[in-house]
Amino acid sequence: MNSSDNSDITSLASEESSSDISGPVQYDSTFANKPSFLRRISTGLSIQSERLRDFNDVEDDQYRDLLASSNPLEDDQGDFFGAQMSRSITRAKSRSDLEDFPIAYGGEGAEDGDRKFVPAPPQRRKSTVVSTIQAITKKMGFWDDDFHADRIKIIVTFLSNYLYLLIGFVIALCIYWGSYFDRTSRYKDLKFAVIIGDSQVGDLPPILGETVAAFFTNVTAIKALGNYHIIDYKTISEAALSQNSTINEEVYRQIHHQKYWAAFYVKENSTLQYYQALKSASSNFNTGETLLELVFETGSNFNAVNNYIQTIVGTLTKAFYSFVPQTPFHATLMGLLNDEEKLNVMNNSPQLVTSIPTFRWVDNIPVTNQIFTGALTIGLIYLVIFSFFQFVFSMSIHAYIASKITGIRYLVFRMLASQVAYLVISLSFLTLNRVFGIHYNVTFGNSGFFVIWAFSFLTMSSLGSLIEALALVCAIFKPQLIGFVMLIVAVFNVAPTVSPIVLCPKFYRYGYAMPVYNTYELMHVAYFNSWKGRVGLNIGILCAWILGTNILIPFVMVWKAKKQDAMVAAAAAAAAAAAAAAASSENNAADASNTSDSDSNHPEDSEETNRDIKDEN
Repeated sequence: MNSSDNSDITSLASEESSSDISGPVQYDSTFANKPSFLRRISTGLSIQSERLRDFNDVEDDQYRDLLASSNPLEDDQGDFFGAQMSRSITRAKSRSDLEDFPIAYGGEGAEDGDRKFVPAPPQRRKSTVVSTIQAITKKMGFWDDDFHADRIKIIVTFLSNYLYLLIGFVIALCIYWGSYFDRTSRYKDLKFAVIIGDSQVGDLPPILGETVAAFFTNVTAIKALGNYHIIDYKTISEAALSQNSTINEEVYRQIHHQKYWAAFYVKENSTLQYYQALKSASSNFNTGETLLELVFETGSNFNAVNNYIQTIVGTLTKAFYSFVPQTPFHATLMGLLNDEEKLNVMNNSPQLVTSIPTFRWVDNIPVTNQIFTGALTIGLIYLVIFSFFQFVFSMSIHAYIASKITGIRYLVFRMLASQVAYLVISLSFLTLNRVFGIHYNVTFGNSGFFVIWAFSFLTMSSLGSLIEALALVCAIFKPQLIGFVMLIVAVFNVAPTVSPIVLCPKFYRYGYAMPVYNTYELMHVAYFNSWKGRVGLNIGILCAWILGTNILIPFVMVWKAKKQDAMVAAAAAAAAAAAAAAASSENNAADASNTSDSDSNHPEDSEETNRDIKDEN
């Protein structure tokens, strides 16, 4: 490339230099009809210069006002995300201007004096905003190599989540289902009373009482259905005398005090009554109403009696009706009659010989409203659940108050706020029960409203404080486990409550100390007027839970605060260490770059050093 060529081209930079052109300029026919790129550059520079002159004409005060009225951050963002990004994205991909005019930017053979202006080669500006956005929004396939570390992290996270879920799932179901495990083998632990009120009168032996006692003593098939306590006439009469009551009243008292689940009661002088009916050939004597009774109370344990006791005693009575015809019961009684009396019975009252004495079912506390199925099972579970929800819904409020007050005042506020929430929710529990037809005045009259409200409050307070303490601990180690806290607490309380503890494995004896179980018994007292002998114990257990968990909460809160401070300090230290490491790495890189630049700027020194080393060798 010769200098004349360069001068010809560079002369296009300005019209003022056209007088220096010594001869015509030859152009390639390819660009004959295309405007000069240098001319476009010069035109743009002149326009820009005019704009700069216009801008410089603005007075200083106006300039300051202009700056004061603008938001630098918004202006920068508008520039970055407006014109620049639009130009970078929408510009067509074509041959560069440098390719169109390769001679204009060569400049190798040109002298400084041959041209007045040689612009730098125009290059497309690489937008850092665009590249950043593209890097952030880049989509990768799950199996891409660049996604390898993230893929491993995702898989490990999923596996750990599944592990936690499976552990919680297994614990919850094992506790609940475990209460039903091999239950039929523990039916023999159910205590039933066989009370023989029948006695010998003169020469007449207690035939009916002996027949009933023989059934529960000698029939091995029924041994697996209960534990039968035979109480003879002497024992029951002495117990009735000590209570200044009749035998019949003493039998009812034994059941009401929950000493037995049910009593198979042979009434006093039953054999004598049967014998007299045969002797007189009475057509009005009913063997199913006057001789035998099956006494129980549904209101003593609604779920247990409905689901188990009634079924078991029904099976026992059916077995007894099959047993009596195999005994000499009727033959023995008929043998006490003369021929004329026997003939009279067969002619006038044959049912006395063909019928079998049956047990009359006596439910001293019947429960006919089946809504109690929900109130005494699911309703108690909801008390546990909503005591947890109270904690969840109040977390933001507690966090705000914690930013305003500290120390003992915050602790007092937090515990009082929880207790007020328990009062409100327990009141709604009682109100809903009343709306669905559950009366509260059976035992305590109109005061029963406040009694049941108090029982519900004690339950929620004992459970809520426990759940809150456990949730605070989980919040430090793994917040996702807070839901499991509610579930596990609910299962631990409900499993030994909805089923008789006596039918559960021995592990479930812990249920006697659980808040829900004690509330379950208190609700039977309040709603059904069941035995009040354990009311004091039940309330004492609930109060012990409330006292213990509320004493525990301040210590847990202090521990949580210290643990959080330690975690924040550790995170800050780790961040500072990482920043120092990054700064050190940048400094090392800068030093290396400076060293490299120094070597490249003085190649003769490096060559001379290399020659010296070779000479020495």
